[in-house]
Amino acid sequence: MKKIDNILKIKEYDKFKCIADKCKFTCCNGWDINVDTNTYNKWKEKSELNYLLDNVRFIKSNGENSYLIKKETKGVCPLLSDEGLCNIVLNHGEEYLSSTCKSFPRIENNFEDVKEMTLSCSCPEVVNIISNMKEKIYIESNEALSYIEDLGSLQIREALVNILQKEDITLENKLILSYNILFNILNSDDLDYEALIEFLENYKSEKYIKEESNKYRSNENMDNKKYLKEINSLFIDIIENYRNVPLFNEDLTDIYKFAEEINIEKIFNNWREVRDLFKEYDPLMENCIVSKVLSSCVSDDLEEIIISLEIIILEYLFIRHAVLLNYCINENKEISIEDLKDYIVIFSRIIGNNSDAVMEFLLDIFEDEILDFDYISSLVLI
Repeated sequence: MKKIDNILKIKEYDKFKCIADKCKFTCCNGWDINVDTNTYNKWKEKSELNYLLDNVRFIKSNGENSYLIKKETKGVCPLLSDEGLCNIVLNHGEEYLSSTCKSFPRIENNFEDVKEMTLSCSCPEVVNIISNMKEKIYIESNEALSYIEDLGSLQIREALVNILQKEDITLENKLILSYNILFNILNSDDLDYEALIEFLENYKSEKYIKEESNKYRSNENMDNKKYLKEINSLFIDIIENYRNVPLFNEDLTDIYKFAEEINIEKIFNNWREVRDLFKEYDPLMENCIVSKVLSSCVSDDLEEIIISLEIIILEYLFIRHAVLLNYCINENKEISIEDLKDYIVIFSRIIGNNSDAVMEFLLDIFEDEILDFDYISSLVLI
């Protein structure tokens, strides 16, 4: 095994500590739980652990064998105790946990001799940590390391983070600018490394960024009600299979029902109020978005980077729409930070951690995994 010489961590990484049974959104509920082959073999080799195999089902994915914990669809892990603790840990120790259970919500990305350690916003404790940050999120740097300079994909990621953390540009425009960068690269024929670096250099110029940003100001002539209706329809379709999951039921049932019944004309004025109130939480949303970009926009395949950013933007749109629906339902007409943090966790799981299912959905609807730039920008800028 190749030795990793340098480990870099996202800001506040070491503050994370699992709160176990005190967690509202336990990671042992609401999604499929993988069992890696090494862990499966450990359970198989020790007679006292053989009973765990009764809780595992075999699947074949992309020609490879894999294993999942048996449970009702999106239900609770059968190895979770009534007190909300893991029976494997209680009875046998953490060394017999699968790699997924052992590592979540930590995310590792390896580049040459560098390992980057980030955290997933699918965990409420991570979102709590990010919400308490007063500065922008980042991965600690080391000037002696050259892996970013050597890898074009990380140069692209660096440009995206640079855009997302710019001052004096709305978060919506920063998302659109980021998506546009990737589209421009994708549509450039035979863009070699030197040409890529030259293209990305443009986005280090404040003047250039401002000029580009001004192109995507909200168009008063755009049919915003049409795109609000479009988001609402996508929202209903996406969460339909999750609203009855016990873990999400309390947070999604009312807003799902309201989304099905609403008249877009009637809530459009509410949307304008929410849009202004939501800006107070832009620093939290920005840090969550940057955290996701740092962990997921790292592929050598440009289309995979675009899809990763597309997933992040969809999460943002659904979080924002859930806030709008909740605002319309509540009589006090305010945005609760606790509700917002819950929605960040929920849609990080529904969208981000089920990206393959979301891509299948987009293929069925739009016949393409990569959504048109004008369509995405219209949804963001309503």
